[in-house]
Amino acid sequence: MIKTSIAAALALALAAGSAMAEFKDFTVNGELVTKAQQEQVAADALANNPNPHGMMMNAELEDQVKQMIIEYKVMARYAKQQGIDKQDAVKQEISTMTDMILMKHAVNDYLKANPVEEKAIKAEYEKEAKRWGPKEVRIRHIMVKDEATAKDIIDQINKGASFAKLAAEKTLDTQSKDVGGILDWTSPSVYTGNLGDTIVTLKKGEMAKTPVQSPAGWHVVKVEDIRDSQLFPKYEARKEELRHILMQRKVQAFIHDKVLGADVKDAAAK
Repeated sequence: MIKTSIAAALALALAAGSAMAEFKDFTVNGELVTKAQQEQVAADALANNPNPHGMMMNAELEDQVKQMIIEYKVMARYAKQQGIDKQDAVKQEISTMTDMILMKHAVNDYLKANPVEEKAIKAEYEKEAKRWGPKEVRIRHIMVKDEATAKDIIDQINKGASFAKLAAEKTLDTQSKDVGGILDWTSPSVYTGNLGDTIVTLKKGEMAKTPVQSPAGWHVVKVEDIRDSQLFPKYEARKEELRHILMQRKVQAFIHDKVLGADVKDAAAK
């Protein structure tokens, strides 16, 4: 999976900036702080928040941004009065920050020129829906550490032993141990590898004849019930999240392409 870079995250937040609260110009020691500057600081804050939508359009955010900028301006003025801005290490850091700011705005310009189209969002939604599948299952399983133990459990169940009782006694899955090995409704695609492949072959009430291996261990698995898919979200509920994911992909591809074309050399190389 491609992770979002800092620049991408900030640019994505900037793209949503128009939805934020109405900031007003103010001054600090006679220095003007514009509405646009406040929106920029707010966008940066939103980009670093795991739930940005929860921070949109509220007076508390306005107050926090204003206070943050006041602190920046006051302390920056103090630093200049002390000559701190003339130190070599500080000048080098400022230069680095300038590059980051330019990168952020380059990404934002790219996003404005290359927006995610509705048809791309719908196509991604349809791919996700296909992966989820038309059916959901409710399974019962027992997870153990080795194949021999799993085979022995299958033999016991085939001879009449209670699946639920054996699950409570032997499974290593602590989440399902107290409910007889039951795992609640979900898509078979959620179960990766051999486990998912096996589940889709089983009918309602059927147990796999042999143990199934997963990265976590060996499983005795039975499909308790099957129904038409109900849990996969509707398009409108998923739309904006998919838009954001596709924007991330666009930005990462854009940055990656530019980096590939860069002339990067070891400074010590001749």
